[in-house]
Amino acid sequence: MEVAAHGSGDPLTPGSSGDAEAHSGSRLNTVLVAAVGVCLVAVIGLVVLMGNTYDNRTDAVDTSGFWDRAGSVLTIERQDGKSNRVGEDVGEGTVEAMDAAPPAEQIRTADQIEAATKMANAFLNLDYENIEANIEAVKTLATGPFLRQYTRASDDLAKLTQRAQAKQTGEVEWTGLVAGDDDSATMIVATSGTVANKLTEFEPVARTYRLQLEVDLVDGQWLTSDLQYVR
Repeated sequence: MEVAAHGSGDPLTPGSSGDAEAHSGSRLNTVLVAAVGVCLVAVIGLVVLMGNTYDNRTDAVDTSGFWDRAGSVLTIERQDGKSNRVGEDVGEGTVEAMDAAPPAEQIRTADQIEAATKMANAFLNLDYENIEANIEAVKTLATGPFLRQYTRASDDLAKLTQRAQAKQTGEVEWTGLVAGDDDSATMIVATSGTVANKLTEFEPVARTYRLQLEVDLVDGQWLTSDLQYVR
């Protein structure tokens, strides 16, 4: 896994229409779990809202220094044996130096990391006074099944957020590449933030999340086609 620290979960995009239907409920659940996390509303109401399938923004990321950080992670520089652990016996083998990934792969992975980071920021940063703009920010970064499911749930998300007068903040701590190629990638994003609403007496309460995203290349732009919470 390649990880970009302080930047900016199985593959999620189905390979067939049948699989897409099987996963559609989980994508809708993800959107509505966000509403639960923000609003802390009654779970039974969300059960009805999700068709009995649920059991239990700042719109841009600050990318200053992004390429420096990404490059320092994605490029593994060869060092002499005296300054690192190359050649060291670690019990089940020895440490070997790795060549840097090809430049095109480094750029592609950095783009995938940036896309996942932007989506996580848009998805988690919500303000009841600006919720429509928050929702639109997510839509502009989404595609395919996730865009359809998020659009279907967006009215309910807006109502629940406004009813609770909720504000949620989220900051990406790191973004990692699980697997990727020229057309798609699976990413993990770890975040920290706060939630404040009526039930917290508008005092911020700490929240941490891990998100798994599938990003696809669509007309030259990396967009999120699936998003789920993971443990």
